[in-house]
Amino acid sequence: MVRFRPGAAAVLVASGIALARPGAAAPAGPVQPVPFSHRVHATDAAIGCTSCHVYAERGPVAGVPSMARCQGCHKFVKEDPEHPQLDAQLKPFVKLLRDGKPIEWVRVTRLPDHVYFTHERHVRAGVRCQECHGEVEKMEAVRQVAPLTMGWCLECHHRKQREKPGERRKLTECVTCHK
Repeated sequence: MVRFRPGAAAVLVASGIALARPGAAAPAGPVQPVPFSHRVHATDAAIGCTSCHVYAERGPVAGVPSMARCQGCHKFVKEDPEHPQLDAQLKPFVKLLRDGKPIEWVRVTRLPDHVYFTHERHVRAGVRCQECHGEVEKMEAVRQVAPLTMGWCLECHHRKQREKPGERRKLTECVTCHK
């Protein structure tokens, strides 16, 4: 078994530390084909993460909501003279829904192929979405906030391991995340 040396975390995290440094400017997320506000959906409408990202609790990826899932709520959107700005924002989205065309969202986060990561395991362990993705519910446009480097992940794994040492002894074994 290979053991992780705590002092090595600084070396492993060095390339991504600017993302987590307080006061550092947050990098912008990728430009999406249609504007989408997680703040409007998750905070204003109080829709939970797994209502749209349905695979997070039972699979390796959280999943991008299907057009049918979006249409479940947005099929009732009508023009509203009291909210012309909202109409302008929703018009391109509603047109795609009516035309039955999928939206080709630009992926925000990606881990290297050699990393085995599963949302399901983390959700079942009680890891909140915000611990890795930041306060998405407050974001107009989603961006990556954590470096998601090996060192960054291991810091969390070490912390969780210290909380329940017997139950979580495999958290820092290489094969846990690298298959």
